[in-house]
Amino acid sequence: MLRLDELRADIDAEFYVHEELKAHEVRKVNALADLIIKPSGRKDLLKLLDLLSRNGFPHLVINSKGRVVFPDGRFKGAVIVTDISL
Repeated sequence: MLRLDELRADIDAEFYVHEELKAHEVRKVNALADLIIKPSGRKDLLKLLDLLSRNGFPHLVINSKGRVVFPDGRFKGAVIVTDISL
């Protein structure tokens, strides 16, 4: 199981636990995220996506302009907030 301290050691990013997405300039989204991750660059974003996928950790990527609907008002997993292009 992937641990937060492992992510922090491997990824250059800002990490926030149990926070509202609207507090992170994500417009049109009113939901609480278990984990919000803001990678510092493309390299860290790609590494982060690989780590989350290999460990079966639920995640999605949105940008500050995205519109995402969470059916129960909460996403159970990591939300990666970035405007970095893939």
